[in-house]
Amino acid sequence: MARPGTPEQKAALAGTRAIGPPGGRRRLLRDIRRAVSWHRRKLAVVAAIAAVLSAVSAAAPAGPPTLRVVRATAELPSGALVGAQDVSVAEIAEDSLPRGALVDPALVIGHRVLGPVAEGQVLTRLHLLAEQGGGVPGHVVSPLRIADPEVATLLHPGSVIDVIAADPEGAAARAVAREVKVLAIPPPQSEPANRTAGEGALVLVEVDDKTATLLAQAAATTRISLVLH
Repeated sequence: MARPGTPEQKAALAGTRAIGPPGGRRRLLRDIRRAVSWHRRKLAVVAAIAAVLSAVSAAAPAGPPTLRVVRATAELPSGALVGAQDVSVAEIAEDSLPRGALVDPALVIGHRVLGPVAEGQVLTRLHLLAEQGGGVPGHVVSPLRIADPEVATLLHPGSVIDVIAADPEGAAARAVAREVKVLAIPPPQSEPANRTAGEGALVLVEVDDKTATLLAQAAATTRISLVLH
């Protein structure tokens, strides 16, 4: 038999020898078909799982709508000046928010709160004094509990009052502070039917440190009443 002389003939002969006899070629093709079939089944399973997950995700109900609002990061006493460290912004479900919840910290920082604010409480305009800042330099906001809650209905922010202290034992009444400016009248924390007889009404006034101390002492030992200017 003549030997192949050209490079093309030699390459064809080498390829035939590499594949082997016809039976070996058939087994090779069968193995290739099995491998392709197995990979196709695997890809089909993956696609089916992805389709199921997509369907479940589409069918799942969406969560309740939320809103970014301002809330207190610490407990704030009545009249406290709100600083940047006292508030943060948090995502809260809209259906659980109080009416008028504030969404911008700039509307809160630098204002004073009308009454005590709990840690985590969402802030609204009802929690804040109408005036920003502390008013007169060196003055503070002092809570004043007056004996007659009906008197508070005669007041408004900006009213000027004299604070009178009356001794429960019958001693003469005395003026504790004169020409005091009313900053706010916070809404009562309890319903009228649930208030105690001596609870009275709360008024926030602007005074200097010394007067604030005198008002606190008078509130602890006497009944407070007001004279309107």
